Amino acid sequence: MSACDILIDRLKNGAVEKIAQELDSSLLGPDEEDLKFSFPVNVLGEAYLTDDHLIIHLKVETKIFMPCAICNQMVSADLKVDHLYQAIPIEEIPSAVFDYKQLLREALLLELPKTVECNQGKCPERELVEPYLRKDWDKVNFPFADMDKNTND
Repeated sequence: MSACDILIDRLKNGAVEKIAQELDSSLLGPDEEDLKFSFPVNVLGEAYLTDDHLIIHLKVETKIFMPCAICNQMVSADLKVDHLYQAIPIEEIPSAVFDYKQLLREALLLELPKTVECNQGKCPERELVEPYLRKDWDKVNFPFADMDKNTND
């Protein structure tokens, strides 16, 4: 039995399973070159049954290591999912046990930031790349920027 298992039989007659766990980061899968899970995964929430669904409501927090978008040094970043709700039809659960590990993994991967920057967004090497960054955004045409202003009532 895994730490992420919910026993469906224990939730009958209106019972609610409280979830408060600190899980090993290995549940998120193997590390990649540009993404490392080295911190525990904190999970808080609850699971309960309705007539024909298992309802899971979780809050998940961890930290990750990703390369800084400017200097490419590995930086830790917070990763959290505040309201993870999932309704699973009971007939889709092949046994009386539901493992929510894959649900956690998918939710956290969907929340990954596109980029991170060291020193709280003030990478010391930013000035080296500054000459190559676009500065004339006011000259760029954004054709759909003011669509809501031109709507006919």
